[in-house]
Amino acid sequence: MSADTPPLASLKQAYEPAYRRALYRVMLEDDEVTLTIGHYDAATEQQLRQTFDLQRHWVILTPCNPRSVQSREELNNFYLDELRFALASRSGTWGKATNIDPRGEWPDEPGFFVVDPDLGWIMDLGRRFGQNALVYAALGQPPTLIWLT
Repeated sequence: MSADTPPLASLKQAYEPAYRRALYRVMLEDDEVTLTIGHYDAATEQQLRQTFDLQRHWVILTPCNPRSVQSREELNNFYLDELRFALASRSGTWGKATNIDPRGEWPDEPGFFVVDPDLGWIMDLGRRFGQNALVYAALGQPPTLIWLT
C-alpha cells in the first residue's frame, strides 16, 4: 500500500455501504440481469451459466473513476478501452456490465463481467486500474466484495 492510500478499514467504512447498495447490471445476448451484494438468485445464476458457459466463478470489474474519484468521461473511456484490451489478450470469456448507484449520486460505471478468471490476475488488474474492490461470486454463492488494497 502506498503512503497516499488510506488503510483498508477507512476504505471499507467510506465505500462499503455504497458498493453494497449498488446494482450490478450484466448484459446478456437479448436481456440483462441485475445482481446485488449479498443476494443469491438461482434463476439469474442459471441465465449467466447458459449465456457465458460459466463453470466456477465470476467477477465484475470497472476501470472507471480510480480510487473513487470521479474522472472525466474521456479518461474513463480510455480506461475502459485499456481494460477491454487486457481482457481480450487473456482470451477468456467476458461481457459488458454496468455498476449503478440507485440513488443517482454517482455516475453509472461501465465495466465487464469476467467469467472464470484467474483470481490473482483479475485482482492485480483491478489494482492496476486503481479500484478499491471488485464484485465476486462462486457458483451457488451470493455476490460479495473483494477488497483490493
